[in-house]
Amino acid sequence: MVNEMTSDAHTLRYLDAGHVNHPFGTLAGLMLCSDTDEKLGTISGVLVEPASRCVRHFVVERRVALMTRHYLLAADTPTVLEADVRKLRVLAGSSALERFDARQVEPFSEEDAITAMFARPAA
Repeated sequence: MVNEMTSDAHTLRYLDAGHVNHPFGTLAGLMLCSDTDEKLGTISGVLVEPASRCVRHFVVERRVALMTRHYLLAADTPTVLEADVRKLRVLAGSSALERFDARQVEPFSEEDAITAMFARPAA
C-alpha cells in the first residue's frame, strides 16, 4: 500500500476527519476496530483523490509506547460503521496498516475543492 500511495502522492490530498461527514456525524475520533474487536486506533483523516472524488485511504492514529504514529488503511477494505458506539469495524487486523508520513501528501485545498466540483462525475 505504501508503494502505491507513494506513486500516487502527487494526486492524493489529506483531509482531516473532522471535515468528513457521514449520516451520523464526522469521522473525527471514530475508533477503528478489527472484526475480532482489536483496537487499531482512531481515524484522524483520509487521503482523497480530488479529481475522482474518491477516498483512497483512511489515516489511522495510534498511540505506540507514548508516541503517536500514523498509519494508512486502504479505503477499499470492507468496513461496517457502528454509529451508536462510534466504531468503524474493518475486516482486517493491524497487519493491514502501513506506516504513513504526512509530509508525503499535500493538505486538501480550495483548488482541490474546485477540481472535485468540476471534474467529470465519478463512475
